[in-house]
Amino acid sequence: MSTAFPQDLLSQALSILAAEDDAIPFVPPLTAALDRSIATEEQGCLTARVEGQPVATLSSHESLTFFVPPPPAQVSPRRLASFDRRGRLLSLLTWTPDGKLDRFKVRGLEGRFLGVVHGAASHLGWGLSDCVSVLEGEGGFSLERSLTLFRSVAYEDLDFLPPLDAPALLPAGGGSTVLNLLAQLAQDQGKAVLRYRGPYPSERLFATLCESFRYSGEPGATRERFTRDVEEAALQLKMDEVSVDWRPSPHERFFPAAHTCVQLRDGIEKVYDHGRVYYRADLLASANAVRLQQDQDGQSRYVAGLTILGQPLEDHLVLDPRGEILERPSYARNWFVRGTLQLSNEWKAVLVRLIAAESTPLLHPALWPAIDELTLVWSELEGELWVEAGNELLLHGRMVAAYREALTRVRSAGESLLLAARFASELARLIGPLVRARAQERVAALSAEDQEIALLFATAGPTGLSDSELRAFLTRLALGEELPEVEEEK
Repeated sequence: MSTAFPQDLLSQALSILAAEDDAIPFVPPLTAALDRSIATEEQGCLTARVEGQPVATLSSHESLTFFVPPPPAQVSPRRLASFDRRGRLLSLLTWTPDGKLDRFKVRGLEGRFLGVVHGAASHLGWGLSDCVSVLEGEGGFSLERSLTLFRSVAYEDLDFLPPLDAPALLPAGGGSTVLNLLAQLAQDQGKAVLRYRGPYPSERLFATLCESFRYSGEPGATRERFTRDVEEAALQLKMDEVSVDWRPSPHERFFPAAHTCVQLRDGIEKVYDHGRVYYRADLLASANAVRLQQDQDGQSRYVAGLTILGQPLEDHLVLDPRGEILERPSYARNWFVRGTLQLSNEWKAVLVRLIAAESTPLLHPALWPAIDELTLVWSELEGELWVEAGNELLLHGRMVAAYREALTRVRSAGESLLLAARFASELARLIGPLVRARAQERVAALSAEDQEIALLFATAGPTGLSDSELRAFLTRLALGEELPEVEEEK
C-alpha cells in the first residue's frame, strides 16, 4: 500500500467498505491494487495508479476516492466510493459485473444518505426513470421512503443532464447532492461539457447546477438563455436541450461535526449547519451568507451568518479555510424595535413588483393575493431573518438598523435612492421564495386548461405599482420614512 496516503484514513475507509454488502466483493482486489500502486502528485491531487490506471485519489481538500479494481485500460475509471478527511463515507456506487451502474448512495447535507436506483420507475413525460429515496441508517441500502425520480441516464457514458420531478420533495441540498455525483462521473469520464435536457430549466436549477458545474459567458445573459420559455416547456413537458454548456466542476463535502456540512471547491462555498444553509456571495446571493475575513494576524477564516446590504447582522459559525470549526459566536440581542411595526399595503405593492420581476409571468396574477393574505411585521427575531407564523411573516428588525446606518454613509441624494432600491430589492429576494410558493399553490389548484389560459394572458411587464409610484415610495424610504426605529440598549 502506498505510504504517501494517510494510512489511518485508508484503513478506516477500507474497514467501512468491508461492512457494506455492495462493496465487499471489491475490497480484496482494491487492497491488493493499493499494495502495488505507485502514488504521484497530479494537478494538486495525490493519485495511486496501477498500470497507469487510478485506484485511489486524495484531493487537495483531503477527500479520498477509490475506483473499481482492476481498472481496464479501455474504459473510463469507475468510481467506487468517496470519504471525507475524517473517514466519513460520502458516496458508494454499485457496479454490475458487465460495468453498468445499478444504484448508488450519496450523503446529503444533513448527514443522511439518499439512495438512487437505476431504471426503477417510469415517468409519463420522459419514460424510464431512476428513483431517489431516503435510506435507513449508515450501512447498507435499505429504503426508508421514496421521494421523487429523474430521467434515467447512462452513468457509464454520461451525455446529458436529466430533468428531476418534484425537487421540492427532496431534503435541503438534495438536488445538488445528486447532481454533484453526476459531475464527478462526468469528470472521471473526461467529459468537456454536458447540457440539460428537460422541461424545467428554472432559476433554481441554474443556481443548483452552478454548485457542481461551470459555464462560460456573462452570468445574466447565460441565466436568461437557460430559463427562456421555461413556463411553456414545463406545461408541455418539452424534452428540449438547453443551449448552455456546463463543464463538470464538482465540489467536495466535509462534515466537521454532527449536523454541519462544509462544501469546498474554490475555498468554502456553502455551509449547512443545523438546518440552515449559507452561501458565498459569488455562488448565490443570500441573506444566509458565508464571507471571507482576514484576522489581525493575517490568517483567513470564513464566517457564516445573517447579512443585509453586505453587512453582518449575526455571526453563527466561524471556520478555518479547511472547513474546521473555530468558533460558534454567542449572540445577545441588545436592540428593540419602536414605532409602526406592520408593513403597509404600499410596502407590499413594492415587494410584489420586485418579486414579479424575478418570477415567471405565469405567477404574476397570483402574487398579489399571495402577499395580501400575509401580515408583514418588523420583529425582534434572533437567528433567522424571517419566520412564517401562519399568515404572519415576522422580519428581523436589525435589518432596519443596518439600513439606517448605511444611510448615514451616503454622500448624495442619488446614492440614497440607490440604497433604498437595494434595500427593498434584498427584502423582496428574502421573502420572494415564500410568496412564490404560495402563488404556485394557487396556480396549481387551477385546471390544466385554466393554467394554459393564465399563461396566455400573463404579462412579463411590471406588476403592481407604476414606475412613478415606485419612485415616490423609494424617495420616502431614502429619507428614512416607511420604517420603524431600532434602539440599542444602553
